[in-house]
Amino acid sequence: MYLRATILAYSRARCLFAGVSLEGSILRPDNGANEKLYGKKVPAKMIVLDSMAPIPPAAEKLISTLNELGQKGTTEKAGE
Repeated sequence: MYLRATILAYSRARCLFAGVSLEGSILRPDNGANEKLYGKKVPAKMIVLDSMAPIPPAAEKLISTLNELGQKGTTEKAGE
C-alpha cells in the first residue's frame, strides 16, 4: 500500500497560499536478509521489540557505537 495526500490552503485575510505534499510508505521486514544474517528464521518482532535474538558479528560495531552515543546523549540530558 502506498499513501499519498496533498494539502492546499488559502487565507484571504493575509493573501497566503501554501501547499504541502505528503507521501508515505510501509516498512516491511526483509525476512530473507534476516535469515541470512542470523543463520536461521528469526521474526523481526523478536529482533527489534523482544531483544531475543543475539547480536550477529556483522552488527557488533554498529550496536556498540549506537549504545555509546545513546549513553552520551543520556548523560548530556542529565546535566542540563
